[in-house]
Amino acid sequence: RRLSWPVIAFVLLATLSTLLAAHRHEAFRELRLVIIEPALFGWALLACPLTKRDRWRVVDFYLLGAVVIALIGLVQYFLLGDVIHAEGGIPRLRSIYGSPNNVGLYLGRTLPLLLAVTLFGKGELFGKEGKKRGWPLALNRRLLYTLALPPVGLALLLSLSRGAILFGIPAGVITLGLLAGGRWRKFTLSALLLFAVALIPLFQTPRFAGLLDTTSGTTHFRLSLWRSAWQMFLEHPLWGVGPDNFLYAYRTRYVLPSAWEEFNLAHPHNWLLDFASRLGILGLGAFLWIQFGFWRRAIALGTNPQTQNRALILGLAGSMAVSLAHGLVDASYFYIDLAFVFFLTLAGVQWNTMRTE
Repeated sequence: RRLSWPVIAFVLLATLSTLLAAHRHEAFRELRLVIIEPALFGWALLACPLTKRDRWRVVDFYLLGAVVIALIGLVQYFLLGDVIHAEGGIPRLRSIYGSPNNVGLYLGRTLPLLLAVTLFGKGELFGKEGKKRGWPLALNRRLLYTLALPPVGLALLLSLSRGAILFGIPAGVITLGLLAGGRWRKFTLSALLLFAVALIPLFQTPRFAGLLDTTSGTTHFRLSLWRSAWQMFLEHPLWGVGPDNFLYAYRTRYVLPSAWEEFNLAHPHNWLLDFASRLGILGLGAFLWIQFGFWRRAIALGTNPQTQNRALILGLAGSMAVSLAHGLVDASYFYIDLAFVFFLTLAGVQWNTMRTE
């Protein structure tokens, strides 16, 4: 299949980069957990003889997990006071994660799927079996996904993840609107304008007000980090420093004096620099090859009104858009949960090219 070769290339290049890494133990661990095992998971989703119902069940339980994460975070936030305090003492929802930013990264990828099925979904969760057994209500998947939207969306917003709110959510919504076409494009534009207006109060808070200040705060450190990651890539252009070796290289050689307050950083908070500094230009090229294959298939299927499971395709495309947009200012792939979601997203688009029962 068209995505097989770039994925194989990605795994092989990551393996070679691991063999050349200065800290091989850490590199082999990340190679296994974040590259090989997620790739095998994606292969299993395509190799196993899954029916259409089986495939939807995989997606259902993936999103059910996101709902559970959201509900845990909401209970912590409103009832237990178990939160992380941001600039100005504003509470941030963190759920099961050590950082609220991880909530934004994970839940941000699920929001387009929930939204797509809510807007375009049709299938029943129990279908004909529910009616045959005499159930009074054959629960509709579209209804359940609609009910899941409020807790996931609220938890995502309460995480106060700037990357998710300012980049991820808009990118996912824009992708859904563009691929859906027709009146949905105008609806998307209107929704984004309303969203932008709703965000105005946020920019009165210390966490968002300082985003344009390049002389101090997060933006200053982020720019310094990007310059350091770029220099790291220039000195290791072919193979990079190796998986999970960014932290050790950055804090011992590449951190700028102006950014000494944040030198324990494991990734450059930008997916282009992340792949380039970890795996070199070849690893970045393999990832871009995967993206080309994914978007070629997703656009062809998503823009075709006759596509089976079109809602799923639209949601997966929106999820990938979120990962790329949010990943411009944060992590995009090299976390275990994000890596597995990435290969689930690839497999989900490929499902529509395969026979099903």
